[in-house]
Amino acid sequence: MLLLMMYNYGMKIGLFGGSFDPPHSGHLKIANTLIAKKYCDVIWFVPCAQHPYQKDISSASHRFAMLKTFKNFSICAYELNKNSTSYSIETLEYFQKLFPNDTFIWIVGSDQLADFKKWYRYEDILKNFQVLVYPRTGFPFDNMLPGIIKLEHVENIDISSTQIKNLLQEKKSIESYTTPEIIKYIKDNELYQ
Repeated sequence: MLLLMMYNYGMKIGLFGGSFDPPHSGHLKIANTLIAKKYCDVIWFVPCAQHPYQKDISSASHRFAMLKTFKNFSICAYELNKNSTSYSIETLEYFQKLFPNDTFIWIVGSDQLADFKKWYRYEDILKNFQVLVYPRTGFPFDNMLPGIIKLEHVENIDISSTQIKNLLQEKKSIESYTTPEIIKYIKDNELYQ
């Protein structure tokens, strides 16, 4: 009930979906930029249980715990609790029903644009919600559909979770790619070896 009272007054809530396996500095930079540039009032990270296009992701509990180290942001376990394939439209509709006075913005990287028309009920996402796209290196803003908002004036995010996992398997440093808290968590839990 407290959560309903807290958010029941017309906020712009950014839902930042992804596998976050692991979360990295790029995710944090985008979230901070969206708040600073007033695209969103708050950001909720929404880790998926099972990604429709990815296999072999780390356990939900590890990914959730790593995201919790991001201070000043909320972590939403809705998709993790479903324990099945996550579809963005279902998550957006769930939160819109819970918080009808708020505006929900789905946040994705430009790497998702090429396949956006393959997303489950993508037309409903564009019709009923805002979609904000941030730049990813190697993925230009091609295939922009009407209704998608391009995050302007932010440098490309030149980092990926896959890149971090590859560096860890090669026994290389990831210090410039993620936070000290996440590095500690990865080491303590012997992830991505």
